[in-house]
Amino acid sequence: MGKSEYQEEEAARPRKKKKSHKVYALMVLVMGIAIIVLAVLILFYVQKIEVEGNEYCKDKEIINTVQNDRFSINSLYILGKYALGRGEQLPCLDVMKVSMKAPWIVKVAVKEKPIVGYIYAGNEYAYFDKEGMIVYKGTEFIEGLPCIEGIDTGDISLYGTLESKDKGIFEEMLLTSQQVKKYKLSPDKIVCQDGKIYLYRGKIRISLGSSVSSEQIAQIPPIMEKLEGKEGTLHLENYSEGNTTITFNAEEILEEN
Repeated sequence: MGKSEYQEEEAARPRKKKKSHKVYALMVLVMGIAIIVLAVLILFYVQKIEVEGNEYCKDKEIINTVQNDRFSINSLYILGKYALGRGEQLPCLDVMKVSMKAPWIVKVAVKEKPIVGYIYAGNEYAYFDKEGMIVYKGTEFIEGLPCIEGIDTGDISLYGTLESKDKGIFEEMLLTSQQVKKYKLSPDKIVCQDGKIYLYRGKIRISLGSSVSSEQIAQIPPIMEKLEGKEGTLHLENYSEGNTTITFNAEEILEEN
């Protein structure tokens, strides 16, 4: 072997060593990434979703909304989805916050839209919010809410908005529902009869007229305390800032069937 051939062979050896080192380093890097990915997939695999703050909206419905795609088995993905504003939220919720309780446990805190009343829908109760949206339908009866009667609301579907041909009086009934909730009244029902609105509580009928104001509703709680055990009609239809006359007629209450 000549001197030049020996020198060429010696020069090639470092290059081969450097190349093998690069391949080894690349394999280590790939294996490291694979281990990290596998660890993330296993460690952050969702085993449980905890829901809090809901009363009428079912846990399952909220969980199904959170896990609405095939990648939502990973808690990091779920958090990222909602952090970027791409996560879905049920129409019946005002607020929905998603956080991580543990790598494998997702926590969902919600605030539901307040229910102001309900109507009968076949064999179910359809509960609606202040905007008239049906936020919950079911056979479960929720106490302390007024029933709306005497007005045709047409088709009733979950998350649909109640509508009526007589929009004016219907809006007044929605307003009445909001106000009775505000003043913590618990009427048995709110009835529209001949274009006028009545509240029924026990054996007392409260006449509000065709237009309802917050001032009218504010008068009811203290008066009802004085009328306990009585039967008749409380007339508030003419009550206003300029006319503070309130009358009560002890009479039999005639209800529309």
